[in-house]
Amino acid sequence: MRHNITRLRREQGCFTYCVAYLLNVHPERVPYFVYPRDGWMFRVRRFFRRYGLAVRWIECDHVPKRGTYIVCGDSLQWKTYAHSVVYRAGKVVYDPQYPSKWSDERITHRLIVSKDLP
Repeated sequence: MRHNITRLRREQGCFTYCVAYLLNVHPERVPYFVYPRDGWMFRVRRFFRRYGLAVRWIECDHVPKRGTYIVCGDSLQWKTYAHSVVYRAGKVVYDPQYPSKWSDERITHRLIVSKDLP
């Protein structure tokens, strides 16, 4: 089973890689949050809590021109999945599956990371 998770992380772990990029940690130290699907956001919140941070998703169709965010939208490769990238100052700075044909029109949500969320 460990081999399968490693393969899934490398092929479909864009969110994991974006979290690693955002927190400046090695991707192998970040869980593959989305497997199993049930409870994945609980695992994300628990992981960020270790860093003293709180997270929540908000719907959006654009990225603010200031700040750094993990943004997601519909995947072109997997019909029931999303793809995540990192934006800084309104521009893509990290796409774990480059070239993924990501475009700003695909944005549906962004992850808000804060120290002061309830």
